[in-house]
Amino acid sequence: MKETPTLVTPAERPLDSPWWLAPALFTVVAVLGGAWGYHSSPFIHAPSWLALPYVVPLALVAASWRPSARRDTRTRGLVLGGVGAWIALIYAHAATFVLCTVAVVLWAFQGGG
Repeated sequence: MKETPTLVTPAERPLDSPWWLAPALFTVVAVLGGAWGYHSSPFIHAPSWLALPYVVPLALVAASWRPSARRDTRTRGLVLGGVGAWIALIYAHAATFVLCTVAVVLWAFQGGG
C-alpha cells in the first residue's frame, strides 16, 4: 500500500526562482531599444514598412515568455530573449548602414563620381 506523503508547510518549501523576471527585462529592453534605434536613425520620417522587421526580435522575445521546467529550455528562452533584444537594439542602425551602402554602390556604378 502507498504511504500518504507528508505535507510541507508553505514556509518550509523552497522558493521557485522568478522565471518571469528575465523575459520581462528582455521585453522592456527590446521595446526601448527598438524605439531608441528607430528614433536615432537618420530615416526619422521613413515609411512605416521599415518598422516591419521589428516583428522578428519581438517574436524572439515573446518566445522567451514560455515557462519551462527543464534547464535546457530555460537557457534557450534566455538566449532567444537576449538575441531578440540585441537585434531590436541594432536593427535601425544596421538597416541604415545597408541602405547607405547600397546607395553608394549604385551611385558609383551609375557614373556618379
